[in-house]
Amino acid sequence: METSRHTGMGRRAFLQLSSIGALATAAVGPKMFAGEAAQPQRLAVGFVELEGGALAAAERIPGVDGGFISRGARISVSGGGTFADAAQRRAVELIAKFSYFEGSERRLAPFRAWGCSRVTGCAGNSISFSMPVEDEQKVRFSVTSERLSGGSVVAKRLGVGEGPRLESRELPVTLSLVGDAGDLNLTRGFYVVVPMFEGDREPHWSSLEMKQAGGRWALHARGTEAAAELEHFVLRVDYATV
Repeated sequence: METSRHTGMGRRAFLQLSSIGALATAAVGPKMFAGEAAQPQRLAVGFVELEGGALAAAERIPGVDGGFISRGARISVSGGGTFADAAQRRAVELIAKFSYFEGSERRLAPFRAWGCSRVTGCAGNSISFSMPVEDEQKVRFSVTSERLSGGSVVAKRLGVGEGPRLESRELPVTLSLVGDAGDLNLTRGFYVVVPMFEGDREPHWSSLEMKQAGGRWALHARGTEAAAELEHFVLRVDYATV
């Protein structure tokens, strides 16, 4: 006599998966667990001179500073974005890319300058480093993010499904003296890089200002001590040598 075999998910496994899934979703937020974790779609970049003034869109920088060719660029990187609930943080990082030659081929060496995540929060005080400019007459950065897509971590652990795949996205930020399409003019000042997720609106730059808080530069609501609830990176760009 043949006996039928149930090849689907058993009731006990289903109940285990449901209960564990509900707890995990409550802990880290529904988008992270359901494979719908947001990734930035584009970047908004603001700018203000080192001496102060009003923040404005970086596309409006009127000119470039050729002094960087002989002096190089000194970059100080920090980040901000205050959320009481850690589950609201979205994992993004800022990568600096150093240009070099391997034989006759130009390559870019990535350096993780700053990062934030739901688990670790954001890095501490700002980090500084120098980047050459005379070769390409550019300094290159990118904002990268990673997310789990498809499948389920819990289902995989229970042996009842596939695990999620890790997907990454990279959005470039290039400060340049040569005016190539898509590049921003390179000059001395603060560049504020804001990852824009689906549904986000362009920052209202004139309502924000740059202030130091906790040992790093960050955006604040103008005229207040309130940190802007806006995830962002701050690049302080100056000459590497006097």
